[in-house]
Amino acid sequence: KYTRQLIDAIHDGTLANMSEDEWEEMPVFGLKMPKNSIKDVPKEILRPEEAWVSNGKTTQEFQTTAKKLAGLFQKNFQEFADKCTASVKAAGPKA
Repeated sequence: KYTRQLIDAIHDGTLANMSEDEWEEMPVFGLKMPKNSIKDVPKEILRPEEAWVSNGKTTQEFQTTAKKLAGLFQKNFQEFADKCTASVKAAGPKA
């Protein structure tokens, strides 16, 4: 249900037409997240930390897990880093 609505938001220009102040950068991963819902997709679905909290986890548990995941990504990426440009390296998570 939500996947279809997000695909529709891509195709109909909803996401592209959102202003910069309607987005927020996700700490650690640097991904842009919408501040509010898009179409009928609740913002808790679009914002991982809020999804965790709405399912009974704490903000601290989310942050700990996000940093662990970022560390795993960085460790795995070391194998490929010498083949990447500086901008690709800089785009990775910051643990």
